[in-house]
Amino acid sequence: MGEPMQIKEVILNLPYQTKIETLEDALKENNFGVFFGLAKILLDAPLSEGGVSTEDIEAIRNKQANLIIKNKYNEEK
Repeated sequence: MGEPMQIKEVILNLPYQTKIETLEDALKENNFGVFFGLAKILLDAPLSEGGVSTEDIEAIRNKQANLIIKNKYNEEK
């Protein structure tokens, strides 16, 4: 048997949509450490090896930031 897969390899082998959903869920749950840890792994890896583009990760971050602002604004009304 070969060596066990490292977490980084497991993450990079996930389907693209699972990576995106995991990042979104981390932000929705205010788990910023998980978000930044996953984002670092995905940004450090080439796209051809399972990485995710900076633009895609920024879009997730911006989307969640906009939701937070919108919710805060609605609460203040």
